[in-house]
Amino acid sequence: MIQECLDVFRDELDKKGPKLILDDYIPAAGTYLIVAKDGRIIENVDIRMDKKTNTLIAGQSSFRDICNYDYQSRLVSMNKPVDSKKVIHSNNYLSFWVKKDSIVSGKLTEEIIDGYYDVLKNPLEKKYKKTKEASRICKMFEEMEGAPPEEEIEKKRIWIKEHIFALNDVVDFSRKDYLKIFFKEDNALYEKEGRRYFLPNIYNSNDYNIEIENRIYGLPDNNLGMNAKKPLLSFKTRKYPASYLLDSDKVLFQKQFFDLLMNFASARKYNIYVDTAAREINGFENGKAPDSMESGYYIRIQKGKNEAEIQNQDNITDYKTKMEPKFNFEPILGAKYDKHREYGDKYGTYDSRIQVGELINTVFFSNYLSGNYYVNVSEITINDEILKQSVILARDAIFDWVYKGIDRGFQNILEKVSINLIKGNLLNRYRERVLWQLDLRYSFRNYFSGGKINMAETISGIKESLKLKIRAKETIPLENDDEYFYAVGQLAAYLISLNRSKDRNQSLLNPFLNAKSDVMIKSRILQLYKKYNYSISDMDRRVKNLLALVEGYIPDGKIDQEMIILGYACDNLIYMKEEK
Repeated sequence: MIQECLDVFRDELDKKGPKLILDDYIPAAGTYLIVAKDGRIIENVDIRMDKKTNTLIAGQSSFRDICNYDYQSRLVSMNKPVDSKKVIHSNNYLSFWVKKDSIVSGKLTEEIIDGYYDVLKNPLEKKYKKTKEASRICKMFEEMEGAPPEEEIEKKRIWIKEHIFALNDVVDFSRKDYLKIFFKEDNALYEKEGRRYFLPNIYNSNDYNIEIENRIYGLPDNNLGMNAKKPLLSFKTRKYPASYLLDSDKVLFQKQFFDLLMNFASARKYNIYVDTAAREINGFENGKAPDSMESGYYIRIQKGKNEAEIQNQDNITDYKTKMEPKFNFEPILGAKYDKHREYGDKYGTYDSRIQVGELINTVFFSNYLSGNYYVNVSEITINDEILKQSVILARDAIFDWVYKGIDRGFQNILEKVSINLIKGNLLNRYRERVLWQLDLRYSFRNYFSGGKINMAETISGIKESLKLKIRAKETIPLENDDEYFYAVGQLAAYLISLNRSKDRNQSLLNPFLNAKSDVMIKSRILQLYKKYNYSISDMDRRVKNLLALVEGYIPDGKIDQEMIILGYACDNLIYMKEEK
């Protein structure tokens, strides 16, 4: 998968050049100073991200130069610093990065500054002498591109030591962010000095490096953590235990790809679509996706400490955000929402998987699904255990349907978790939400049947048939299991309503929802009737008819919890006034 993505990335890089990465590059929050060759500070820019709007706040005069300087001056990770004390976070003599707090607290000292520039002046002796492979890479670089310019390094050392502790007039040290100083030079020089640092440090570990025909090959560090603590990642049966090796050109190229992913992650665009047909790579925020994609790869990333971390990847074929046919969320039960009038606003026609995904998140999962798609199970903070387990069970299938266009398993998992969520809300006495959720459940059933099922007509038919039978002067038998279990729900709701205690739903409804046989259902109805029949008038024909209908019917199939819930949640026919 990575190789195919890199092929697309190469095409994009050939077309756009460095702008592909730098145009969307987001420097860390802080104060950025640019120093001219005569030592004057010619730019002072504060850069930060507005977390509410997810927009970059920065001055525009030298922002493009700052992005290039910053990109070439980053450390691969804090485990591979130039400054062994890890106070200075830049990688070359043209830049100087430090946390403002390190200056205020006195953590940054002249000794540390000298140590930083001493390493840059003579990296072979000061940094790579003890590491054979890194030392060899450093020597090869110096042979090809020259040794560090000692005179220029000394000039930068002197300027930093003279000014770094006297910038209170130009830098706000109260902010807990970076101070980054760049000496103005051509971008090409920054790129060269960046490579001087990257090449010996870019591999996962130089212990795995080998030299073939005067070229160094090593194990890339991108999303790999191969070390002595993770022996299972190595191939013990091979001469070289690394999974794959790249030369310096390819490893720098792969680094650029992961740098692009990091740009997306910094902008909160965690959904990456690599379009192998259109030869494009695009990132999208949560809740967004491409209109269509003929073929390619989906990559889910998160922002790690040093790079973008790939959490999930999948193949994509013929993905379309638009739904054909459109999805209709219908008020099938005709419920009236007195407490939650906002529920009615969600009914309508939806033509996008993204929109339907958000509908599922809102109606079924009470807005707890979309924020937990890629949260570790141990970190999901949902107090309702039924809701939490439903999120864990369904999130992969729903995410795949919404963002990857994978239909497999979606309908079945939605049927399974929705009935559990509906049952949980019913036990918690959230009647209006139960009716709302049933409408969405039945709307999906209509949609996936392709017009063969009309749940509104089916349910309306059951209601009208039962209404006539409980009002009839003579007993008319129930016609099928659907009518029977709907009648059980109606009768249970009526008998339970006679109980005036606050927790009547949880203590009295559970036996109906958990019943494994019809005998258990009839036994529970008889118990409730005996307990509350003092409240029932002997002249109430509806109660007598409904009781006779339930007691006189033996179902053919299994217990239908859904129809019991529907009968329980809908308006009770015993209490409804007769129409004149």
